[in-house]
Amino acid sequence: MHATASDVDALALVLRLVLLSGTALVAGTGLLRPVTEAPARWVSWSSGGLAALAGLISIPALGVSPAFAVGHAVLVLAVPALLSRPTAAAYAGFAAAALLVAETASGHSSFQFLVDTTYTAVAVAWFGFAVHAGRLKPGLRLGPIALTAAIALTAAAVGQLLLSGLLDRRLHSSGHGVALLLIALSTVVVLGLAGRLRRDPRRIYRFGAAGVAAAFLLWGALPAIPRPHELAVPGVPRLVHAEVEGQKLPVLITPQRPGPNLVHFPESAGKGISVEVGENVMPAMARPGGHGTWATVDLPVGRSDVVIRRGDATDSVEVDTGDATAPALAGATGPDGPECAGAALGGLVAGARTPLAACPADALTPDDADALRRLVGALAANGTPAVTLEADDSPRSRQAADVVRAAAAERGVAVSPVPQPEGALVVVSGWERAVDRLTLGHQYVWGVHLAPWLLHGPVLNSAASSSVPLRFDPRDQRSLAYGLTLAGAFGGEPPSVAGFGSWLAARGMAVRGPVTIYAAAQVDVMKMSMPGMDHGGTAAGTWNPEGTVVAVSAPLTP
Repeated sequence: MHATASDVDALALVLRLVLLSGTALVAGTGLLRPVTEAPARWVSWSSGGLAALAGLISIPALGVSPAFAVGHAVLVLAVPALLSRPTAAAYAGFAAAALLVAETASGHSSFQFLVDTTYTAVAVAWFGFAVHAGRLKPGLRLGPIALTAAIALTAAAVGQLLLSGLLDRRLHSSGHGVALLLIALSTVVVLGLAGRLRRDPRRIYRFGAAGVAAAFLLWGALPAIPRPHELAVPGVPRLVHAEVEGQKLPVLITPQRPGPNLVHFPESAGKGISVEVGENVMPAMARPGGHGTWATVDLPVGRSDVVIRRGDATDSVEVDTGDATAPALAGATGPDGPECAGAALGGLVAGARTPLAACPADALTPDDADALRRLVGALAANGTPAVTLEADDSPRSRQAADVVRAAAAERGVAVSPVPQPEGALVVVSGWERAVDRLTLGHQYVWGVHLAPWLLHGPVLNSAASSSVPLRFDPRDQRSLAYGLTLAGAFGGEPPSVAGFGSWLAARGMAVRGPVTIYAAAQVDVMKMSMPGMDHGGTAAGTWNPEGTVVAVSAPLTP
């Protein structure tokens, strides 16, 4: 039974520990049978019987493979049955120990595999010597063997502790940290006994068995003890998982500063979630242009807990906003908050843990300004007589609107803030305003054109079709890798241009390339498949989950 999930229940944990300890005991009695004068039948049959019973109970209780459980039971019962034949018993004991290593260490990293093997090998040997302490044949160097085993066990435990990443307050404030600490302390006690009682090795094994058993059982229980979240760092958006009603919910908290903060859940988390800070309760609701649900909460200075609730089930997430001198970041929670959160999330899923210093809507980048100028140039070259311009009050949108007006004036294209059906619609607002405008359903002879940052599934799906000037191909390897990484880390979250930029930056890369116009359309209006079109359907990781995005122009000239 190889239970490694952090949400293992009490029955699974008990069965796991009985199976591990019983198998280790029976393996030790069999493995050392050739060096004993008489077999320890009672211990071997009782430990083997308990291990076999735990394995068989796990079939109906935990859904363990019957073939695997029965095979394990047969092996642990074969050891006591073969005790009258020392060599056969040793082979059976070795097979039981090898099975124990395979069950507990499979799929682990090389270091963790070494640690698991060390725990198992030392426990099997130590339990065998402890059981046979009065029956061992003369001539064995029991003292050096015990000291070597104790050193190996201590080195494995201390190494696991040092490499756990929990050498902070979580070491004493979390169950996982305390378990690691107790494992290390138990092995140190065993090492001390091995050194102090080196002249009486039989007492070393008997007294030390308690410390080895404690370390072995705590190690066996460790996979069932949830690891604590990473420590909150002021100003660094928080990405954690909360467990509510047995469901693990990805949670993003931005910007983790004193005052208003956004708490975001993916659409896959479902509805009915609320967020509590102190006595304030805010339901998580959908926001135009954003994916999933969002709640705006006020966080106090310093450390506090954000409680995630659905019905009567709750879980808490620790946050740390720092001191009151932390600069405000208004764009992180306003109309452009979801886009800012997406930018933060892109960096987090790439492994970056840097403070959120600005939001995408705070300023227009030179690359986006250039893309908008080239877009207007393409519209003018195609004969578009007028442009309806949609903007909002964010700094980026105001600057983008100025760029569009200036470019249109250079080319003699009229610009109007009211709908001009005979022309084209150019949207340079944020996600929320863009969705509000696109859902009005106005028709434009020369189409709907979106600023680069509006390449986001919920925005694209607000219009039957639209076009976007981009410096990257949403279907290339990097773009899809980002989308799949994001969807896997945050419950199917669709990609965004700002998040892609953060993801690339965290990996030492950037968006580079000529500006090309890409058309986005919903699948239900693109019935015929065309070469190069990616009908993504609702596939996770695609840039238009309910449609397609395809290049419709050559690289645009200035």
